[in-house]
Amino acid sequence: MKKIALIHFAYPPNTGGVEVLLREHAIALTELGYAITVFTGSGEEKDPRIKLLVLPELQSVMATNANLQNKMLEQGIIDDEFYQLSATINQKLDQHLANQDIIIVHNMLTVVRNLPFTYAFKKFTEKYPNKKYISWVHDHSYIHQQKIKNLAEVAKSKFEKELMTIPLPNVNYVTISEVFKKAVKELMGLEDNQITVIYNGLNIKRFLEIDDLIWDFIQNYKLLKAYPFILQPVNILGRKNLEYSLAIIKELVTDFPDIKLLITGNVSQHRSTTEYLQIIKKQIIEYHLSQAVIFLNEITSQSLDDSALHDLYSLSDLIFYFSKSENFGLPLLEAALAKTPIFLSDLEVFHEIGQNHVNYIDYNETSAKDAAKIILEKIQTDKNIQAQKLAKQNFNLNQLLQQKLIPIFDL
Repeated sequence: MKKIALIHFAYPPNTGGVEVLLREHAIALTELGYAITVFTGSGEEKDPRIKLLVLPELQSVMATNANLQNKMLEQGIIDDEFYQLSATINQKLDQHLANQDIIIVHNMLTVVRNLPFTYAFKKFTEKYPNKKYISWVHDHSYIHQQKIKNLAEVAKSKFEKELMTIPLPNVNYVTISEVFKKAVKELMGLEDNQITVIYNGLNIKRFLEIDDLIWDFIQNYKLLKAYPFILQPVNILGRKNLEYSLAIIKELVTDFPDIKLLITGNVSQHRSTTEYLQIIKKQIIEYHLSQAVIFLNEITSQSLDDSALHDLYSLSDLIFYFSKSENFGLPLLEAALAKTPIFLSDLEVFHEIGQNHVNYIDYNETSAKDAAKIILEKIQTDKNIQAQKLAKQNFNLNQLLQQKLIPIFDL
């Protein structure tokens, strides 16, 4: 098991975007099978899988020695006090990092808040050149609004300027956007093979508070990659008009080969309902939709509580609800509260509830082919649908780390 050190000035419960992301990285990399130790100037960790070591010298120098910070960054003085602190940090790096395989430093090599650490770490990389080093650049003290500052004004000493602008030869640099990468490359004179973009991502499960049961299901069926992911929250009854939904999916699959339709409900024990299920399954085979249609009741016998149902509404791109008859229609309200577009039958009761705020399709007058065209236009033009796809598929933190960070380990 490879040992990874994550280093930053601070760690939660301290607030800050880097602090929060650092903890998400620690959890994600732990779940990927790495032994994680976080080295930080201040913070706490209750997860027993993640080792946290607080070294006060890693904090911003301002927090521990304001006078030294003033000398370095206001007067440009690098004196014995600086080198003494740096030597202390170097000893601690030797003591705690010598047995680490991969060392990832977030922001501390490109932000001037702790120059003694930056200098000590430079010496450490020279002493241990065979380790894997990554400098994760969220910010740079010499870059503002993607433009390089006037170095003659902001760098108070040649020593500081060199620490901040000369890349370490055996360090891989990571920036959090292509736009920011351009400025960092220009400032530090980096080559393309020395710098990688890894976007900040979200831990979707935690952010949306997805239940374990639903998350396991989402992962097993790769529903974050499915597009569009369509939810049909109905029981398997003839009046729910599942055959119309399937006919629409048959038309859409040409444009969306990764389409998924999830039917959440159950079959009753009545003979007529069982026969209806067999009709539906035969239709699925005839339409070649075996990979596109999922019956939740075939995966779990556990009924969905409100929390699990809300998770599915939140993660889906569309809701289908083409009932032939209803006396009310809760999915209409559930979809509205989850802010998920719903397509539903042109029933009088639905108009009473949804008024003109939802998408009606008259299944008697509109062929599945024409309905698919209407839905296709919605998918292609609705910015919320497109944004959700982007977030799920491009900014899934675990996926980003696996696809972008792990390959750097093996360079």
